[in-house]
Amino acid sequence: MDDAEWQRRAKAAGLSQKALARLLGFAENTISRQLRGKWSSGATPRHVIAAIVAWELMTPDQRAKWFDEVEREVAG
Repeated sequence: MDDAEWQRRAKAAGLSQKALARLLGFAENTISRQLRGKWSSGATPRHVIAAIVAWELMTPDQRAKWFDEVEREVAG
């Protein structure tokens, strides 16, 4: 699977780069580079792939809960 495929899959599942960045705690431009394989390893990192796959498998309620949990943790 080419690295741009992960960008397409995220978009198809309704997961924006901005949302993915919030969930994973990275800057949006970092997520953009990771999704396109423009990263030091030359491939999309496994944590980004795992987050996209998890998002695809979740219901809308589970997605909302994930966001809530992350926001609560970040807020401390």
